[in-house]
Amino acid sequence: MVRDKFKYWVEKSKGELENSLITTEFIKYKTLDESLIPDPSTGIIHESKNCFGQVIVWESGQMEYEVLNIRTEEMILWRYFEKVPDEPDFDNILAEYFFVLQSGLKP
Repeated sequence: MVRDKFKYWVEKSKGELENSLITTEFIKYKTLDESLIPDPSTGIIHESKNCFGQVIVWESGQMEYEVLNIRTEEMILWRYFEKVPDEPDFDNILAEYFFVLQSGLKP
């Protein structure tokens, strides 16, 4: 359920992110049959001028994101959420992520 909302949010946000010079790409998993995975996930990779970022949302409602500095390869942000709300506001949840992704600065 949360994964479907995340996928919808990603598709809806792609154009706005491209205008901010952030590319978005879904992570392609090798396992095509999700029924074989106990807690399947949806992941995306973002790239800006300064950083790489990754966001993963699991069917169980868990979420994790990280941002790496392109030049130094240092992880400058990592967050984990045990349970994302059933009606998530991804713009709000990921505000810090996108600030760091664009600026390249630690929070």
